[in-house]
Amino acid sequence: MDPQPDGTAARSVQVAVEVGPAHLDRPFDYAVPDGMTIEVGSAVQVPFAGRRRRGWVLALGGDPPTDLSRVRPIAAVGGGGAWFDAADLRLYRWVAERYAGSLADVLRHALPPRVARVEHEAAGWRPPPPREAADRPPCPSPAWRPYGASALLRAVTGQTGGAFSLRALPGDDDAALVGDLVARCLAAGRSALLLVPDPSSAVAQSALALAGPDGVDLRRDDSPPARYRAFLRGRRGHLRVVAGERSAVFAPLPDLGLVVVADEANPAYKERRSPRHHARDVALARARMAGATAVLLGDLASAPAWRHRAAGHLTPLVADRAAERERAPHVEVVDRSDPRPGARRARFSDATARAMSEVVRGGGAVVVLAARTGQGTALACRGCGRRVPCPVCAGSVRDGEAEGAWRCPACGWDGPAGACPVCGQTATAPLAAGAGRLAQELARSHPAADVVRMEGFDAPGPRGRPAIAVMTRGSVVADPGWLGGRRADLVVIPDADAMLGRPTLDAGEDALRLWLAVARWAPRVLVQTREPNHPAVQALVRWDPDGFWRRESERRAELRYPPAGWLVRLVAPATEAGAVAAELRAGLPPTDEVLGPGPDGAVLVKSADLRGTLGALTPLRHAWGYADRRVRVDVDPVTTE
Repeated sequence: MDPQPDGTAARSVQVAVEVGPAHLDRPFDYAVPDGMTIEVGSAVQVPFAGRRRRGWVLALGGDPPTDLSRVRPIAAVGGGGAWFDAADLRLYRWVAERYAGSLADVLRHALPPRVARVEHEAAGWRPPPPREAADRPPCPSPAWRPYGASALLRAVTGQTGGAFSLRALPGDDDAALVGDLVARCLAAGRSALLLVPDPSSAVAQSALALAGPDGVDLRRDDSPPARYRAFLRGRRGHLRVVAGERSAVFAPLPDLGLVVVADEANPAYKERRSPRHHARDVALARARMAGATAVLLGDLASAPAWRHRAAGHLTPLVADRAAERERAPHVEVVDRSDPRPGARRARFSDATARAMSEVVRGGGAVVVLAARTGQGTALACRGCGRRVPCPVCAGSVRDGEAEGAWRCPACGWDGPAGACPVCGQTATAPLAAGAGRLAQELARSHPAADVVRMEGFDAPGPRGRPAIAVMTRGSVVADPGWLGGRRADLVVIPDADAMLGRPTLDAGEDALRLWLAVARWAPRVLVQTREPNHPAVQALVRWDPDGFWRRESERRAELRYPPAGWLVRLVAPATEAGAVAAELRAGLPPTDEVLGPGPDGAVLVKSADLRGTLGALTPLRHAWGYADRRVRVDVDPVTTE
């Protein structure tokens, strides 16, 4: 067996056992049989509650608090050697604490399934060659000049670390900028990790080309053998660059020097399983612990990233306003609030219809960004067409379960249906049409164009010109393949209000992030809205994402929403949700506000001190686990619908 730091043999170990209930989220002592080789990070099989379960060795110990003769022995040791080290374990524990989860669940996220044939293959690998820094770093690309990035370039080359956010100018190639950073990192003898939200992202391509055989691309091949092979290569020091989606945030890399998160506000980075960690925040924590440099890319900062910026923990790299305005597309707002009868009945205004017809006649390409795939559930007044707001949080309401009732999925409010506060009408309708209906209408009105409805990732687009691509949010990627490297001629956002009125807590920022992404594809953008002065609409017109947050933060602070505060969403069975809400009100700090439960058993907690809230939540989670009450906790909830 492996010795302890003092040279004596470990007689017992502490093991994290893969069991679900929160009250069992603690290390358990097990005896080490004579002759067994074991180390921190070893996978083991242990007896637990009458069954053999998998566990992970967290620490080696001498005599446990209990008489060693009464401690049950480890049943078996799995293959693969040490699956993690002390630095990895520190990160795993941070994730478990930050997202109100168990260490065993985090280990399930972080560690790949074992594949025996890959281990057999790895037995023939030669040791990796030593890595040395170059005599001098490569000269920085002149493309960095507009951004004032000297601090970032010094950090990547040296050992200083730090966290930065980068908003590339329209027309600039952020993939080339990232490639330049990776080249400097590799020249310093360190490794780089790149997170991308979808397999089509070009940000990782140049970095992987620089690494050659020392790089691995997990974006398109995340099969168990590929993931385990990359894991073993990283653990044994063979890798210099790893690129992948959210699960790659845990990929082992020696001497990590650079962590890049492309499109950091993308909801795809939010883990679906419990604990629902966010890969962006895990990446920031990992970089900080490793002394590495973190770079977040994106047009619009997420609420957590804006909070980091306001606190001075994230350094923004943004070109001056004159350069941004010069490069930005021309955005025109079509005001749909005209109260005259018939003025708002057409799906597209006269100005929008004329603009699309001109592009089609010229053999160009139009992008129409649909609000959703179907009719949707957010409600609008049939009289004036305005979105029906929630009286508590100003989100969008839906029809309730009972006839004549409304409910708000965002904060849990429910109540009787009422009259429109603007025109007094009581009749409502879905807020916007879906992509299917828009595509049908456009195909009839533009028979010469190749009209294609694009729903879902990697959806095929138009093949010829003239073209009209009716896209939903799921089909929006950084580098649309159907454009063939060319730009579109026009982007149309026909139902901006439907996107702003989605029944979610982050509807405004999410809509603006999407609009900024598609606006980069064309020199001209048309936005149809009844709320032309909405902060998101004005931020798009001015190409001023920071201005959105400067205005929006004040409203969010009044509601105690991020970035001013933190949110924790808990979902319990409907029959137990009331009791869970009562226990939260009694057990959480008095500064916390508990809303709900809603009809779906959801309870929302507004926190001014997340650490205090999570600390108070721990004994409640343990009590729920002991009582076999299934309560799912989501810290910093993100809507991905």
